[in-house]
Amino acid sequence: MKQYFKIVGSARYLPRKCIHAEELDRRSGLEAGWTLKHTGVRVRHEAGPDESGTEMARRVVMDALKSAGFGLRDLDLLIDASLCLQQPIPSNSALILESLGREAAGCATMDVHSSCLGFVAALQTVNGLFAAEGYDRAVIVCGETPLRGVNWDEPESAHLMGDGAAAIVLERCSPRDGCAFRFQTFAEGAQLCRVEGGCHRLPPAAYASSNRARYEFHMDGKGVHRFASQHLPAMVAEAVAASGTPLSDLHVVPHQASGPSIELLTRRLGIGRSRVHSSVEHHGNMVAAGIPFVLHGARAELAEGVRVMLVGTAAGYSQAVAIFTL
Repeated sequence: MKQYFKIVGSARYLPRKCIHAEELDRRSGLEAGWTLKHTGVRVRHEAGPDESGTEMARRVVMDALKSAGFGLRDLDLLIDASLCLQQPIPSNSALILESLGREAAGCATMDVHSSCLGFVAALQTVNGLFAAEGYDRAVIVCGETPLRGVNWDEPESAHLMGDGAAAIVLERCSPRDGCAFRFQTFAEGAQLCRVEGGCHRLPPAAYASSNRARYEFHMDGKGVHRFASQHLPAMVAEAVAASGTPLSDLHVVPHQASGPSIELLTRRLGIGRSRVHSSVEHHGNMVAAGIPFVLHGARAELAEGVRVMLVGTAAGYSQAVAIFTL
């Protein structure tokens, strides 16, 4: 597969309020050290009233464009790849464009929704659109507020989460060899991660205190790990072979699910730990924003031309790999 994009700018944002692992231990009546041991997260950030997903997205889009040396009028396409929806209609991307003001008027927008793998799905979408020469410059943004939807009665998942945002600016380039995308869904695991309420199947009007948990996030962590162990290694091996780059030569940015899950992924795939980029202990699981958040940091450390692999799992059960050149 050919790579038709080049990353030319990026930015990230963490809300002002910090919540430390010890505070969550006390809040949930758990023994000291439980949260850090089970999640690997020391601190996460919680969005305040003035830090909506839309507002955080606006900030990182503007900062990412500035880092690329672009203005809003240079942008052809804005894709929101967030998990957290601001409202059913219009799309997140339209709300973000509204927040950017009149200078952004007329830019194409769309949402690409794929749970924690939204950024990877959006990146593959942009690569295809660039290949068709439909657009020249795009930004992918994720503005996430998962802490507003967790179930605090389930600390195994609730204590993982953190709010934040990231954006990546892409420019169409001459095709490069060695790009590989793989995306798979095994729907027998569809109920492993879920929020049942809030849409047409279980609408907001049906909410009651007795069914509150159905409107909050639920995760079967052991089930997700079991599916990942069964299915992910083969897909990674296939993508690596298609890219023509040995796994040992790739820098890896995994989905920032949890500290233990990243360690498991590293061991299971046989990836050298020095090439795995992770900062989950400092911000928690920011769902779709996690991969672009860490990718922004990796760009500051890595030279142009380095080969990168994005990899992760998501609700569905879905899994994805993207291999490309910085």
